[in-house]
Amino acid sequence: MESKHNRLIGYLVYDAQRCITKSLETTLKPYDITPGQWNLINQLDQAGELSQKDLAVLTHKEQATITRYLDTLERKGLIVRNKHKTDRRAHVVCTTEKAHELIRTVLPLTVDTANRLIEGIDQQDIDTFVSVLAELKKNAEIISGE
Repeated sequence: MESKHNRLIGYLVYDAQRCITKSLETTLKPYDITPGQWNLINQLDQAGELSQKDLAVLTHKEQATITRYLDTLERKGLIVRNKHKTDRRAHVVCTTEKAHELIRTVLPLTVDTANRLIEGIDQQDIDTFVSVLAELKKNAEIISGE
């Protein structure tokens, strides 16, 4: 027998993700950066210099989306693009000192937002939720052929 929740799972995950993104947007707004831009500079800061292609793979974003994000981050002085050492057609991307300063300022605020999201939720429930999300993702990847 099918539960009504089985039909609603995709919507509930989407709706929760939308609300979570909105909470992060609120945290980042005073710093003139979006969650997508924040994710990119965070990934770059942790990984070091990356090609645009590697950044797209790492963040699960389309190349065109990465290019738009990087254009904006470059205008803001948060990243620089340099020619790849061995592939003349490619660029590598790295964060600037301005980005490092932004990360030092904003990271504690995003951690606080993440902690506030799970306030009042038992750790066992969080562990179960994470496990269920991993299974949902695995099943979705099987369905989509990824």
